[in-house]
Amino acid sequence: MSLPNPHAGSPFPNPDLDLSDVITNLRRVRVASRKKLANDDLTRAFLDAALKLTEDLFVRAPSNNDEGVRPTMSYLSRPKVLAKTQQDHGHLVPTGGKFRDRWASQQHFLADFISYALRARHWSLHIALAGRSKELLTKGENFSKSVHQLAYEDLMLVLDLPAYRFQLLAVASAEADTVASTALSAMYATLSQAWCDLYSNVFNHYGVSFRPGLTLEMFNIILQSTAEGMGMRLLAGVKEPLVNHEEKSSLLGTAALALMLAFLDTGDNMTLETLAEASLRRPNPNTSW
Repeated sequence: MSLPNPHAGSPFPNPDLDLSDVITNLRRVRVASRKKLANDDLTRAFLDAALKLTEDLFVRAPSNNDEGVRPTMSYLSRPKVLAKTQQDHGHLVPTGGKFRDRWASQQHFLADFISYALRARHWSLHIALAGRSKELLTKGENFSKSVHQLAYEDLMLVLDLPAYRFQLLAVASAEADTVASTALSAMYATLSQAWCDLYSNVFNHYGVSFRPGLTLEMFNIILQSTAEGMGMRLLAGVKEPLVNHEEKSSLLGTAALALMLAFLDTGDNMTLETLAEASLRRPNPNTSW
């Protein structure tokens, strides 16, 4: 299963996506005016330029001057964003005046950009992957293979999209930056809803339920956290068997299957804790001590 190219036919990612609920800090009082400006090509161009500056920051090789210096939002100054927009979208005639007409301050722009980078660009593909996976998991001939394929593609998005690095930067600054924290909360809520819908549909299709005390939300949080952790290890380039490119499988797929089997009630109606106690009480005949 492959995802469509979000860039096809447009210079902007997800050109059909309504940005009115993502870009919310524009200089407009009337709702209709804000919605129109949020979806304006020049507004997208400013945000896209900032995203490309972000990707350049994280994919370029570090120079000697970068040693020991942590990335900050300073690389997204208004002059730098304007220059990049003029370079990539000069036909839209971007100017400082048009930038200020949209955002009263740099903080307002950064608030919208963080939301845009996290929700509209990077995680939209993860949401699309979740949305397209129901048929794969309910109609595929081999359920386990389908889980591995889905998990593999999810991890590959981490490597293919440099914007994931921006998420790590936003997470690192979330405690001190309410803008980043708010955008992250919105992103996770949107992402969790997409994956929970998928899990609910799949489990309902097979007529299975969770053990007492376990919920779909718990399942999603654990699996999503595992995926992010493995994504970070992939980005770090650690020498571990995280993915098998030939078989299109991964340890994330293994973790998903293991978590599912642990969560599913096989008819004994035991809690996970009771099952663990019962399993470990069984003596091992091969143990002499």
